[in-house]
Amino acid sequence: MSSQKKKPTKDDAQKTTPADEQQALTERELEQVNKQSKPGWGKMVGISIASAALGGGALATGVGMAVDAPQRADYEISDTAATEITNSFSTEIHNPQGVLSAEDEARMARDVERLEVPAVVEQLHYIVFEENDDNVNDTVEEYLRDNRPDLIGDDYFTDGVLIVGVGLDPRQAFVFAGNDVAETLDLRDSSHLDKSLDAVKPGVKDNNIPAGLFAGANEATDISTLAQDRFDDANSDYGGMLVGSGVGGAGVVFAGGMSVGAYRRYKTKRIAQARAEMALVGKEYAELASRLDEIDIRAHSLTSPFADNTMRSQWESVRRRFFDIHNQVDALGNLTSQDPDKKFLDNADKIHEAALTTREVSYAEDNIDKLYRLEHGDETARRTELHELREDVVEAQVALDDSESGLYRELQTLRDRADSMMNSTQEPDFLDQYVVLLSDYRLALEQLRKQEFTDIDEDKSTDLTAPALTSPNWRPGYGYNDFVPFWALSSWHSSNVAAQSASSGGGANTGFSSGFSGAGGSSGF
Repeated sequence: MSSQKKKPTKDDAQKTTPADEQQALTERELEQVNKQSKPGWGKMVGISIASAALGGGALATGVGMAVDAPQRADYEISDTAATEITNSFSTEIHNPQGVLSAEDEARMARDVERLEVPAVVEQLHYIVFEENDDNVNDTVEEYLRDNRPDLIGDDYFTDGVLIVGVGLDPRQAFVFAGNDVAETLDLRDSSHLDKSLDAVKPGVKDNNIPAGLFAGANEATDISTLAQDRFDDANSDYGGMLVGSGVGGAGVVFAGGMSVGAYRRYKTKRIAQARAEMALVGKEYAELASRLDEIDIRAHSLTSPFADNTMRSQWESVRRRFFDIHNQVDALGNLTSQDPDKKFLDNADKIHEAALTTREVSYAEDNIDKLYRLEHGDETARRTELHELREDVVEAQVALDDSESGLYRELQTLRDRADSMMNSTQEPDFLDQYVVLLSDYRLALEQLRKQEFTDIDEDKSTDLTAPALTSPNWRPGYGYNDFVPFWALSSWHSSNVAAQSASSGGGANTGFSSGFSGAGGSSGF
C-alpha cells in the first residue's frame, strides 16, 4: 500500500521558511566553512601521533586543558535544506505475511499525517515480518533484494530512504536508512538509533504494531531530541577520552585525538545554523512585530472556555519574550551574510534565542486564529476540529485489546457524538457541546491511562503535558482542564517505556551476514 502525504503550510505567500532564506549559504560556502574548520587527514593524524608520543602519564590533564568539554549549544541542528520540515514524503507499508489487517494499514497511513519529517527523508517504509532470521538485518536485506531492489544498493540503502519495522519471530525492532538520512538523523551506532529502536517496542509488546512503528518513525525523525542525543554521546566520548588518555597509553590517545577532530566539526554546523536562523529572524521578526498589536487584540477577544488562564499565560509569556529580544534583534541586524563565521559563532546563542521566540510567536498567531475561527462559526474550522478529535478517539479505541469493554463502548459513544455534531456546526450551542465532548473525552483518557499504561514507573517518568499555544501541534482545547489528546498520551507512554528500559539494552545490532554496510540496526526484545 502506498500513500502520498502533503501538508499545507500557513500563509505560504507571506511566510518564509529557513530554506527560502538560505540561498546565500550556497554549497560552495559550506564547503569553504568545512575546509576552514577541519584539518586534513594527514594533519589530524600527525597531531594525534605527536600527542601519543608524549606518553600516557600526565596526558589526561594536557588533553583536558587543550580540548573544550562539549557544550550543549554546539549540537543544535542546523536549518539546512536537509533538515527543513517539508511535510511531503511517500509512505509504503510492506506486509508480506499478512500480519497487519486492512484497518491496521489504514491507521498507519493516517498516522503519518502527524509526523514532522525533515526533507532528507523522501520515502518512509514500514515493514512487518511474521517470521525472520535470528538476525533480522539479514531478513530485511534479502526481502529488499528480492522485492524492492530500488531501495538497496551493493553496499548501502538508497539515499532518501528510512525503514522502520519489526520481526515477530524472534521479536526484533529495526530501523535502517540511506546514508544521507543516517548522516542527518544520526542513525549509525548512536544513542539516537538506540532510542528509535526502543520506541518501537512498547506498542508491539501491547499487540499494537501500528502504534509501535509510528513511535519508532517519530523518534527517528525527531530532530528536536537529536541535538540532545548527540550532546550526550559527545559527553560520553569526551569522558572516555580523558580516562583513556590517562590510562590507555599511546594507542588510546591516538583514537582520542581523532574524536577531538570529529567534535570540532560540529562547530561548522553551528555556524550554518546561526546563518540560517539569522536569515529567518531578519525576515519574520519585523513582519510579526508589525502585526503584534493585532494578534494581541485578537487573543484578548477570545471568549470560549478554551481561552483559559493557561492559554492566556502562554500567550503573554511568548509576547513578553518577543518584546524582550527587541534590542537584541536590533543589534543582530548589523550582521549580514558577508560577515565572517566568527561573528555568527560568537552570536549563535543570541541568534538561536531570537529565532526560537520568533517561531513560537508565529505558531501562537496561527493557533489564536484557529480558535478565533472556531468561536466565530467558521464551518471549515469547526469541521476540522471535530474530525481531528474523532480521529484521536479512533486511535484510542484501536489501542484497547478488548472491543467489548466498557471503556471501548464509552469511546464509541464519544465517536458517535462527534459524528452527530458534524451536522450541527452552525447551531448556537455548538461550542458548548464541543466543550462538553472534550471534557468527557478527557475523563475517558484518564481511565485509559490508568488501565493500559501500567508498565511505567510514573515517579520516574517525564511530566505529561499538552502541546502549548506556541507549538505547531496545538489545537483548541489542548491543555483545557489538563486535556491531553491520545496521540500525545501515547507518545509520552512510549518514550518513557523506552527510556526506562534503555539501561537493560545491549545496543543496536548493526551487522549483516553478507558484509552489507547499510546504516541503522536492530534490537531484540
